[in-house]
Amino acid sequence: MSDDNRQWFVAQASTSQGIRLERACFGQRIGARPEPGPGEILIRNYYFACDPMNHAWVKGLEARFEPIPVGGVMRGGVAGRVVASHHPDFAIGDAVTGFLDWADYTTSNGSDYTGTPLQRVPRDLPLASGLATLGMTGHCAYFGLFDIGRPKPGDTVCVSGAAGAIGTVALQLARLSGCRTIGIAGGEAKCRYLQEALGADATIDYKAESVSDRLTDLCPQGMDVFFDNVGGPILDAALARLARGARVVICGGIAGYNSEATGLQNHLMLAIQGASMAGFFYFDHVHRLGEANARLASWLRSGAVQEVLDVAQGFDAVPEAALGQFSGKNLGKQLVRIAEDS
Repeated sequence: MSDDNRQWFVAQASTSQGIRLERACFGQRIGARPEPGPGEILIRNYYFACDPMNHAWVKGLEARFEPIPVGGVMRGGVAGRVVASHHPDFAIGDAVTGFLDWADYTTSNGSDYTGTPLQRVPRDLPLASGLATLGMTGHCAYFGLFDIGRPKPGDTVCVSGAAGAIGTVALQLARLSGCRTIGIAGGEAKCRYLQEALGADATIDYKAESVSDRLTDLCPQGMDVFFDNVGGPILDAALARLARGARVVICGGIAGYNSEATGLQNHLMLAIQGASMAGFFYFDHVHRLGEANARLASWLRSGAVQEVLDVAQGFDAVPEAALGQFSGKNLGKQLVRIAEDS
């Protein structure tokens, strides 16, 4: 166990208009490995999860998170193993995940920076799954689709950002619910993957096709559920193609994360079709993680859900991986493996 502790820290304040940080905000330094105090554990991290939340955490999120000051260690989803324990509930070797320091080593009292208890990764599943299907990615797909979307067998479910981290899970959960599934993604390769590997019934390549025209062709009677990870013009096009009583799930809005979001023109279709549109915030559902993980782990073990990971290699890969998600470079969940899990 090394005495050095590499860290990613906030090197300068961000001046960008959206959530996305500038490359110059990412600073790297080496500090001393922390020591766990009474009631604490020391975790050796092996994976970082790249999410828009990492960027929002640095900038602060009104009524949710205070910004991380310049010089502060960056935070985000991590997966690692306990290497020292003064906590009765954790043993050396336990696989855990949580929102903690982006560093080689971090300490915890059993909870993460949000106050959420650390999640344990089942021994028979890969450590990376704790940040993907069994992490915020899978949980958002689960709670958004089942609590708000309420899919029924035979429904038509359309997912935007379908080749992204949450989208790949939401699309598969809709298919498992007996629904006809349509995935919206950017590029022929991603659309082909959604159909051939994940079983989507149809796809729309927003980079090469008119989303509005394709939705008209694919959903002549309208769609029953729209699971939105994008916002902007794609959301507006979907609102125009809602079926009677449709449910729109607002999970993300990456189209507006780095620029001013465009206004919606078709929102009155919610009234005309008697439809509903609702969003949710992940941390309001953490008391139900056990429920979600039990079902998600079962589907993962059986192969009913395929885990889609895009893993960058090495501690130095963090900035490019964290920034690349905003241009759609990743397929599935973007992780950074900072060391080999022995």
